[in-house]
Amino acid sequence: MSFTPEEKLKNEVAYNYDAQPYECDELPGISVFYKDEADQVFHTYSTYRRGVEVMMGTYNLLDLTPKGRDEEPGEGMAWVRHHDRYEPATPAKAAPASDS
Repeated sequence: MSFTPEEKLKNEVAYNYDAQPYECDELPGISVFYKDEADQVFHTYSTYRRGVEVMMGTYNLLDLTPKGRDEEPGEGMAWVRHHDRYEPATPAKAAPASDS
């Protein structure tokens, strides 16, 4: 779930069916809905925080690595980096050619 700048200023977000203090711009959550033949939509399932891990393969892969998720207490999901939010990278330099 993503939260707005207004929610951040208010220091209150609607998350996991409750009003909670703002922690960060995004928190994990998965919901499932069902639409019947009469076009009625039913909310059938939701899970939040650690409950989403079963469906998020990245977590399982990171848990196999030596540093895991590299989480620090109190930092939430600071380790998450979106592919389009990195600082510009410096191009790698080619290794010098060998004379052998």
